[in-house]
Amino acid sequence: MVSAVVGVLCVVLGACSTLPQRGQLVMRDVSFPLRDFRMPSGLRVVVEQDPRAPVVAMVAVVGVGGSGDPQGKEGLAHVVEHLAFRARHGGSPSVSTRLEDAAAGYSNAFTSMDHTVYQTVAPKESLDLLVKMEGQRLSAPLSGLTPEMFAVEREVVRNELRQRNETGFVGQVFSWVHASVYAPEHPYSRPVIGTHESLTALSLADAQRFTRAHYRPDNTTLVIAGDVDLARVEAVLLDNLPPEWVGTGAPLAVDSRMPPVSEPPLRAAPAQLPEYQAAVGSPELYISWVLPRSFDEASAIHDFVRVNLSRSLGGSMRRDGDIAGYSTMLLPGTRASLLVVRVVLTQGSHPRRSADNMLDEVQWTWSQEAGQAGAVLGREYDFQALRRNVITGMVLESEELLSRTVRRAELTHFMLDARGYTRSQRALMTLDGGKVTDFAYKWLQRERARVILVRPGESGGEVVAAPVALPEEPPASVRSERVAQAAQAALSAPVRTLKLDNGMEVLLAPRPGLPVVRVGAVLGGGRTYGPKAGVAEMAGYGSFRESWFEGNASHWGLHVHGGMHRDHQRFEVAGTSGNVGNMLAMLAEQLSSTRTSYDAWRFLQEQLVPWRKTLDSHPEERAQRDLMQLLYEPHPYSRHATGEELSRVSEEDMTAWIRDVYRPANTVVVIAGEFDVATVEPLVREYLGGWKHGPASPVEVPAAPGLPSPAAKPRTLVTSRPGATQGHLQLACRLPTATPEAAARYDVMAELVGRRIFDQVRARQGASYGFSASTWLGRGGASHLLVEGLVDAQRMAEGAKAVQDTLASFAQGVDEAELARATKRLLSRDAVSFVSSESWVQSLLDARVRGFPAESLAQRPAHLQAVTAEQVKQEFDGCLKRLVVGVVADKSRVLPMLQALSSP
Repeated sequence: MVSAVVGVLCVVLGACSTLPQRGQLVMRDVSFPLRDFRMPSGLRVVVEQDPRAPVVAMVAVVGVGGSGDPQGKEGLAHVVEHLAFRARHGGSPSVSTRLEDAAAGYSNAFTSMDHTVYQTVAPKESLDLLVKMEGQRLSAPLSGLTPEMFAVEREVVRNELRQRNETGFVGQVFSWVHASVYAPEHPYSRPVIGTHESLTALSLADAQRFTRAHYRPDNTTLVIAGDVDLARVEAVLLDNLPPEWVGTGAPLAVDSRMPPVSEPPLRAAPAQLPEYQAAVGSPELYISWVLPRSFDEASAIHDFVRVNLSRSLGGSMRRDGDIAGYSTMLLPGTRASLLVVRVVLTQGSHPRRSADNMLDEVQWTWSQEAGQAGAVLGREYDFQALRRNVITGMVLESEELLSRTVRRAELTHFMLDARGYTRSQRALMTLDGGKVTDFAYKWLQRERARVILVRPGESGGEVVAAPVALPEEPPASVRSERVAQAAQAALSAPVRTLKLDNGMEVLLAPRPGLPVVRVGAVLGGGRTYGPKAGVAEMAGYGSFRESWFEGNASHWGLHVHGGMHRDHQRFEVAGTSGNVGNMLAMLAEQLSSTRTSYDAWRFLQEQLVPWRKTLDSHPEERAQRDLMQLLYEPHPYSRHATGEELSRVSEEDMTAWIRDVYRPANTVVVIAGEFDVATVEPLVREYLGGWKHGPASPVEVPAAPGLPSPAAKPRTLVTSRPGATQGHLQLACRLPTATPEAAARYDVMAELVGRRIFDQVRARQGASYGFSASTWLGRGGASHLLVEGLVDAQRMAEGAKAVQDTLASFAQGVDEAELARATKRLLSRDAVSFVSSESWVQSLLDARVRGFPAESLAQRPAHLQAVTAEQVKQEFDGCLKRLVVGVVADKSRVLPMLQALSSP
């Protein structure tokens, strides 16, 4: 065992008299104290101290993933990951229930090509319990499981396969992508999630053999990060890990976990463009390149390549009217990695030509004309801007406790070095433009690209008999005193409110710990605001910053995001703390100089509008539009603009909307992160206070809509989706005008119904990958509850009836113990959710959009604890009388569902 201090963040300093000059990232150095334990059993445990918040994150990496599945048993590693949450050790409740008992505010897992990752975040007081539970789960992941439990969880995974396939973005779509680039004999050519046939072939005995072979201490790495006492942590590990996972004697020498690979393989290109069908809104191209493996220092270059492509392919949209958008992603592996560009098409009328246009853009991104000094200098300038962006992204990731812990665990596991995370960051910072360009020339050649086309449709799936439903599991404990204290501590940071002379409100939320600052801004209005449907969306897509005197985000590596929401428009600028002045200056210039133009309007009419018209015919899009209309009509929040309505928006309409909405009195700004209030306040007044425009009031806030009249039966919307293997169920109801106290009641409602349906439809029946329940609260007090999920098409009636019966049950009465458990889960999430500056920015902006005071965030734990069973019962009673049911499914499955809903 060793003790080390690891510096993890870069400092790029430069002398600056006022604001940092362009090209300067300014922040202090940071280090995290670290302890590295190499157990005699071969288990590696790394503990990192980060006292910013009273929480701990625990991440376990097991060195087996989809590539380790036996032939014909694809999906087994992923099924085992699911089953591990059901394990019962020594007569105890399931791991899921024990996580809830330990106040884990977040727990999840994922299976990749070469590894499986388990993630947990909880208050620091739960560390001993977490170590004990994780040790038991890793050493006996299938303990206490029966064939009946296995059968139910296998159906959950089957529904996950259907659901992800039908989103058209992950799951089976990426199985097709992998099959297009890797030869059939390569382990990466097989789907991590499996196929319907391979899932049917799996048994509990298969899972038991698999875990005996792979869930071993010498194949596992555990990383703990957060507010940990490094002097005490060794005793915590020795006292709570299974003795056989600690071992005796000298530490076991572990062999390399990176397989010897000379060069990643590539499958021969097909003569014709492969085509598949999935439930996508419009046709999509997937263009992929095989890259060298990840999880080593050399793979730091992958981030540069992906980020550069994500910023550089927009020209293809201007040259090809059928390209509506694109995104990039990187799929890492120990044998090879995969860079994927997803291209959304409007009609898919010439997919091969569209693919060629994207490939032309990729080639141009990395090319430079020989002998042209200006071109060479321009490329170097672009590289330095990209380098600043990637370094800032590294710092922002480090602020996210769980993200950093996952990354450290993966790199420690595969590099066999607790300093792997630091080595990877340093490698990234030392890259130069020549290395990146050489890499792109070698690996991103046109002939190395593989392309598939996914068109709208249904890909079907094996029909299997429903498993026997499992009995209800005993609930978790209800003790929540410690959780409430942790949540209160997490939400009690000081927030200062400034009211500027121009009418703008600015909230300052200093959060010391890491040299990061985020600035968020909201403008009242959003998609539903304006005299004409669709004008806000067109203005959002077609607006741009006219003045650039204060510089570009790339000059300081700033990350800029924005989006149009139903009731507001949102912006965010994130960067290193020493550049907060640059962020404020840029944000002020962006807000004050936002404009549109005829060229922008014309581009949207030629690119965006045709795609939106195509999307309008998609069943899910129609269903969402109809649901909001039925919930809110004739209120403005019922608006859901169509492509046809967007086509009727003029440049003049867009200009008028921008002039109306972009005014200081309609803007709220939140600044959160590591900064000195006394230093930042003058910058706020100088830059944000200097913006003068428009009336000294916000845009009109829509009045709270009246509640619909009670009805004996729910109003029903049915949208046909022929051949769908799942039905999309949505049950929604309007809620009374929102206040901070009411918002707490609504969150408790969502937690109660969401957990009850999850347990019944997923955990006990396996009929769904999962249901979710959420509340939406808008400007002016409008609010609604939404319960939704995708259910096996054969069992839609069963699923819909379960949701309706659950709502009816709560309308009759709410059990005090069940209410206490729901409140504890909400408090647990709050206790672990406010580590980063981003969570503070988003939560404070949400509060102000809803008209709640900034203090309502700190008051939330008290509001949650004040919710009574009688209050929740009354809310559910009203909800049931205002219920709207939406279903997207094959019509042959709808009638039995409607009959089930109409029965008492």
